[in-house]
Amino acid sequence: MDLLTSAAVKSEISLDNKTAVNKVTDYIKNKIILKELKPNDKIPTEIELSEILNVGRSSVREALKILEAINIIQIRRGDGTYISEPEDISISQSLLFKMILNNMQLKELVDFREQIEIAVVKLAISYATQEDIEVLRKNYQDFLECIENNPEDYERLHTLDSEFHKALAASTKNRLMQEIYLFSFEIFSPMILENYASGQIESEDKEPTSENHRIIIEAIESKDFYLGIHGVKIALNLWKKWINKNENNKMSE
Repeated sequence: MDLLTSAAVKSEISLDNKTAVNKVTDYIKNKIILKELKPNDKIPTEIELSEILNVGRSSVREALKILEAINIIQIRRGDGTYISEPEDISISQSLLFKMILNNMQLKELVDFREQIEIAVVKLAISYATQEDIEVLRKNYQDFLECIENNPEDYERLHTLDSEFHKALAASTKNRLMQEIYLFSFEIFSPMILENYASGQIESEDKEPTSENHRIIIEAIESKDFYLGIHGVKIALNLWKKWINKNENNKMSE
């Protein structure tokens, strides 16, 4: 019995100690962990779940609404309720709101971004294929071309930047790491767009903006982890510079 299966079994044993709503959500969760429910599988009806778990239909209905809200299930009117496809499930929104409510500081986010980026580069160095490297190189060339020929097209620059990080995430061959890394990029995405819009690549930051991408690609191709860290540090130094600038601007207002 593997670790996930063991955890699911232990959780199932303790179901009776939980609330009615939790009984339903945990029942569905454990069925997924035990591979008894797979993507696009139809789950039992409200009546069936009520009878199986000995809970009221109102509790079943509330539990299904919770699972639907976080995209674990899809309720198809007139057809039934199905387990969602993995690509339809995102961890980002609830975690993002939690971070906002916790009043998390920008420095904390940058520290997190640094550690996750180093981990991603390390995995990419280990698992990226030549095809992955070619995708990154193509993106880098398109990025350079946009910088040179259309520096005012900040939306295009932002899109290319986003695509680079998606390709980098995919090269890790680790789906959990991809999910976490792309979430970390999503946090910074509005600020990245704002920096491009305010003329980032028309200032002294032009070279390091693209240079860190080039260095990361070179590190992956040469399997040089320390070079990869250097590329990450270049990007993080820019972020720290922008944070200090923003803080100074706020203090002067």
